[in-house]
Amino acid sequence: MHVVRSLVAVALLLVPAVASATPPKPVRPGRTARVAHPPRKACTKAPVEVVSGAETATFPLASCDGTASPLGQDELSILARPPSAPKPKIVLEKQERRPGPNLTPGIRRIDARLVERLEQAVEHFRKPGQPSRVMLVSGYRPRSSGSYHQSGRALDFRIDGVTNEALVAFCKTIPDTGCGYYPNSLFVHMDVRDPGAGHVAWIDVSKPGEPPKYVTAWPPPGDDASKLPALPADDQVTYDLKPPSPSSAARGHVYFF
Repeated sequence: MHVVRSLVAVALLLVPAVASATPPKPVRPGRTARVAHPPRKACTKAPVEVVSGAETATFPLASCDGTASPLGQDELSILARPPSAPKPKIVLEKQERRPGPNLTPGIRRIDARLVERLEQAVEHFRKPGQPSRVMLVSGYRPRSSGSYHQSGRALDFRIDGVTNEALVAFCKTIPDTGCGYYPNSLFVHMDVRDPGAGHVAWIDVSKPGEPPKYVTAWPPPGDDASKLPALPADDQVTYDLKPPSPSSAARGHVYFF
């Protein structure tokens, strides 16, 4: 009996050891629960208020690296559309962005390179703590044959609080850019040229409704310079005496669409 009890005691001592030596059952791989993270917000430049007639919208024109923001490009294109095109009833943030030159029928996308140039001008004149405002006069003009406006590569605009003389002077520092100065109007023309075009500028002293009147200097010789806005001198700029649009001279000022 004593021997039996000893054997039972030994068996009880060995059970935990044997149990601990038993390898654990393999765990079947399963799907790891994914934690939902909110989408990262794209880094963009400071928003800009853009005004076109009675319409206005505030949005970033460019990403932090200076490239055109796709959403900003589309927002600007809607505001720069011709008067014949109605405002589209779409929500840009929710629609699937389709590539191509046209946002919707009748609305051409403003060239991304032009959007970037506009952002450069806005950023150059931006004042800390103050919002920037751009007033559009003309953008995409489908009937301006031969003009950069016809392909969405030109804007006529001004920046609130910035003189047109200062704006056109900065425009002339951007390579491959056309800069039109209109002393008797309320805007500056900016267009994007092909690489290698350099700096192209012109001075048109016509008034709204008049045919273009191109000059090589402003103010004209003999006039009282103290009473006229001066165009900053720049020897590296080529002054183009040809109208931006060959057909615009017959119709008059570039206010025409």
